[in-house]
Amino acid sequence: MLLPGTQMYIITFIFVSIEIVIFFYLLIYKLARPDDTTASLNIILIALLIIYNVTGGLLPDPNLPGSVFIQETIAYGTGFITPCFFPYYVYKAFRLEKMKFHAYRGVYLCLLLPYFLFVIVYAVTNNLEIAKNLLVLPVLYALWIIYSILKAIKYKYRNNFSSKESKEEVTVLFFSITPWIGLPIVSYFNLSQSIEASITNPGFLLLLALQVNRHIKQLRTEHQKLIDSELQLLNWNTNLQKEVNKRTRELEIINEQQTNTFVNLAHETKTPLTLINNYLEEYINRNVNVKNFLS
Repeated sequence: MLLPGTQMYIITFIFVSIEIVIFFYLLIYKLARPDDTTASLNIILIALLIIYNVTGGLLPDPNLPGSVFIQETIAYGTGFITPCFFPYYVYKAFRLEKMKFHAYRGVYLCLLLPYFLFVIVYAVTNNLEIAKNLLVLPVLYALWIIYSILKAIKYKYRNNFSSKESKEEVTVLFFSITPWIGLPIVSYFNLSQSIEASITNPGFLLLLALQVNRHIKQLRTEHQKLIDSELQLLNWNTNLQKEVNKRTRELEIINEQQTNTFVNLAHETKTPLTLINNYLEEYINRNVNVKNFLS
């Protein structure tokens, strides 16, 4: 069933709608976490997937401007370019060091070059069926990618696939790349657009779901760490207040003791001075009386 006035199937439109929602969710997330580089990778991936579905769903259409050759070139181009980003995505997002060659060189040799050959053959022969024979190259490269991903994950986890994270990566990456092996087959045999959309989109949506799930777990972990930090800070402030009160009390006691010592010292000093003063007064009074008597 087609979307009214277009060549796009309803199933393709549904996938595009879902992916647009995910795209804006990722944009909001990126604004909240500008330092998260994985979010940028997810935004690029979902944007390429949207472009691929829109161009593949709408093109070729005789009612749209431009020749059939240009429309087919654009439609097939997005089908080549989107998988080109996948090796770089898994290399960066999943930290698969062994995928570095494919991320920076392999896609140019094994995907972009075949695409240019596809366009040249199509332009020269003006026969799409002949140009489709070159689609075997992306299929072979996709098989190589699967082998490289498994090898990269094996290297990352040191041959230990017992952890839940390693099993998730193997499963999700396998299901996300496998549909792209079937894409050239779908194109070669001119299968329906709905079959093509149903094959290619779920794998990448599953890949994004894994990343979103990890983001949620990361946010929960960071939130828990923040709560723990606040509790530690609260305990630290409480202990600090107790220590301040303790030190203040000790200082008050020391100050009180010093005051008492000074008072006692003053009192002890005053007593002998009073005695001396009394003796002096008695002596003066006595001598004054003698002096008056002699005179």
